Amino acid sequence: MRIIEKNTDFKIKCYKCGNEHPMNMMRMDPNGKNLVCRGCLDRKVSSNTATKEEVKSQKTQEEPAMKEYFCKACKYNFKRAKHLTISTCPYCGSGNVNVKGSTARIMSEAFRMKGD
Repeated sequence: MRIIEKNTDFKIKCYKCGNEHPMNMMRMDPNGKNLVCRGCLDRKVSSNTATKEEVKSQKTQEEPAMKEYFCKACKYNFKRAKHLTISTCPYCGSGNVNVKGSTARIMSEAFRMKGD
C-alpha cells in the first residue's frame, strides 16, 4: 500500500487540454464545474479579454448612425436609425416632427415663420 504525503502526489486530468497535472496546478474553470490546469486558464482569460475588445470595436463599427428627432407638438425627443424616414411622432402621432440639430433647417424655418 502506498502512502500519500502531499496533495501534489495526485495527478488530475485537465478538462480542457486532457493532460495530467499535479493538484497544485489545477483550478476551477470560470463556470465552476470542471478542473482546468493553470495554463489553460491563463490562455482562456487572455483570449477572453482580447475577444471582448474585438466585440466592442465591432459593435461601434456596425451600429447604424442615429438621427435625433424632436416633436414640436408634444416636445418629445427620440432617436431612430438614419436610414428610416420619420414623418409622425411615436408618442403623440403628430406630423410636426423635425430632425434635431440641423442649424440650416432651423434657420430656414425661422425665415419662413418671419414671413407668416
